Order: sequence, then C-alpha cells, then structure tokens
Amino acid sequence: MSQFASGEAVTTKPYVSGSNYLRKMSDLPRGDWEADWDALYWTFVRDHHAVFAGNPRSRMIANLYDRMEPATKAVHSRRAARWLS
Repeated sequence: MSQFASGEAVTTKPYVSGSNYLRKMSDLPRGDWEADWDALYWTFVRDHHAVFAGNPRSRMIANLYDRMEPATKAVHSRRAARWLS
C-alpha cells in the first residue's frame, strides 16, 4: 500500500468530495451550493488529474472526469471560476 501526503496529513489517497458525500455525511439541505461545490470538486480533479490518475485508489475519479461530456466540464469550469478568480 502506498501513501499520499499533503502537509502533515498522510493518507492512502487524496480526500476530496462532491456535494453528494457532504449531504450524506451531514444534515446540509439541498441547494445551489451543490452545483458550486461540484464545480469546484471537478475543477480540482482537472487541475490535479495526474495525481488522481497516478494513484490506484483515486484513478477511478480521473477516469470519470475523462469520460465526462465536454459541455459538462465547461459548465463546471465556468461555475468554479466565479469562486476562484
């Protein structure tokens, strides 16, 4: 088993999540925040694609991104840009 380190945290894979996970693990209600969160999530996956693809435990995330429709990727990028610029 390999390890992933970022700062002081050492894990077996990078831990990031989409809105669905947050809703399942909390009492957050549905809302517009979900689209923003998912856009930020997929933009992070895009920007760190090599890290996700290079780790057997997170490779599936990179593959999901690779198969995503270009129009969906563009929507995520535009929505995330509002938070990142």
